[in-house]
Amino acid sequence: MKIKLKTEGEFDAAHHLENYDGKCSRVHGHRWKVVVWIEGNNKDLDKAGILWDFTNLKEIINIFDHYDLNNILGFNPTAENISIHILNLLKTSQHKHLKFKVRVYESPKSYSEVEDESM
Repeated sequence: MKIKLKTEGEFDAAHHLENYDGKCSRVHGHRWKVVVWIEGNNKDLDKAGILWDFTNLKEIINIFDHYDLNNILGFNPTAENISIHILNLLKTSQHKHLKFKVRVYESPKSYSEVEDESM
């Protein structure tokens, strides 16, 4: 039996785009929104009956909250790169059997989305 979950979170952080010719090359901030979809099946439930603990997203968001992303990440903090990074953080060894989709909103109308190939 297939099980699907969805959870959302937000964080405030600054960044600037490197190698970019435009105003976003200057330091500015966003209220970022992260939406995560998780897919597994009933065989993936733990002893408590949980597929994936929603607090996992809160822990990831705390990595970014109230930081200048250029100072803490080893890559250009575009919405695309942040989406990929969060997806990689979700795919821990204990969650390799689950499928994830991640959407990162840089603004209410603009987002990047990545997902496991098989989702």
